[in-house]
Amino acid sequence: MKKFLFVLLILLLIFGGIIVYRNYFNKGIPKLTLEEEIVDIDSLTIYGTYLNMHGSLVKDNNLDLVLYDGDFKNYEINKDSGGFNLSKYINKGMYLENIPVGTYYLYLRSSHKDEKDKDVYKYYGLNNKTDYKETTYYTFIVNGNKIVIDSDEEYGTIRFSVTKNNDADIYDIVIDPGHGGMDGGACRGSNCETDFTMQAANMLKEKLEANNVKVKLTHEEGQLSKNEVLQDYGEHGRAVINHEVHAKYLISIHLNSNGSSSVHGVEVYAPMNVDYTFAKNLVNNITKEANTSYSNNRVSRIYDGVYSRLFTESDVKSSIDEYNTKKLEPFDFSTNANYYYMIRETGGIMTGAYVDNRNEPKIKENPYYNSNVGSESYLCELGYLTNSTDLENIKNNLDKYVSAIANTFLSIYSPEA
Repeated sequence: MKKFLFVLLILLLIFGGIIVYRNYFNKGIPKLTLEEEIVDIDSLTIYGTYLNMHGSLVKDNNLDLVLYDGDFKNYEINKDSGGFNLSKYINKGMYLENIPVGTYYLYLRSSHKDEKDKDVYKYYGLNNKTDYKETTYYTFIVNGNKIVIDSDEEYGTIRFSVTKNNDADIYDIVIDPGHGGMDGGACRGSNCETDFTMQAANMLKEKLEANNVKVKLTHEEGQLSKNEVLQDYGEHGRAVINHEVHAKYLISIHLNSNGSSSVHGVEVYAPMNVDYTFAKNLVNNITKEANTSYSNNRVSRIYDGVYSRLFTESDVKSSIDEYNTKKLEPFDFSTNANYYYMIRETGGIMTGAYVDNRNEPKIKENPYYNSNVGSESYLCELGYLTNSTDLENIKNNLDKYVSAIANTFLSIYSPEA
């Protein structure tokens, strides 16, 4: 009898141990029953703080994407002639900042009602057919996570592994003080862009850091002599640093000029194919707080004070001719590429970056020209040096311009929801 009780006790302990292990130590996520049809993903990108993707469609109705860890978080999709995407904009889709630490699996899900009016779901695995088999995203420092996106054969789909970030040299925002060194930028009389851009960049950095935002400048005050040229590409290049430090946002600060002194006002340049909400908020805040105006320049204008410029066919021809004249191999200039390099090259494939190594060593490569992760980048022209009203306002109220920029960034920089 004692022997029986002893064996029974052992069995109970083993059984209890299995239960404890399953409930407290083994965090395995129950597998879903998947349909035989597999959804091919042909594009997977991260721009700013959002993931977007494009994939094939199945014939079922009521489709959405679900991020699954035992529970479901669903994301609406947009259908197009070739399949589906998370957004028509490169800076929208799946917001990555509020995904808690854990392991998740992404599925395409369809739903319908059965005869008892209950929801019935089907799940489809995602096959990553892009060249980017592993993509890494670092959240804002205040959230402190690292997200690795790859595939998992056991669960038959794309996997999100979210852990606490232990990697160094990760930044939230990169600030680019326009011009520097030998390049003084636009000038009017004794006033040049560089008289203001570095000052504004340092003020903005100080305001953001006071709110626990981690900020990196593309170059520091005094880094370059008047005889030196700032390096745009290559290691630690001006349009490369944002990739190296995994910044979510970049702003390049400039002042404008024009042959006519009547042209005036603030201009914010944004990439094409974006949701312009942030750009509109930025220019609205600047004009209101600094008591200035939207630019009256109409070229490339999208909204009041908001501009986007792509290469035109004329720009492409001119650029090719210029490179041929210099006996350099023309890059793959395209009318799908953003014109300003601090927007184009900082956004990787989303913004049409093209500076590869074909002209080394005369022109250094942007090592991230074909990256599927990029910073959401803006170029801000505070006003026109060639307009006396703009110039005096910038001289006397630069802190107000900077405060407006800082407050716009802080409005989207918040702890995990």
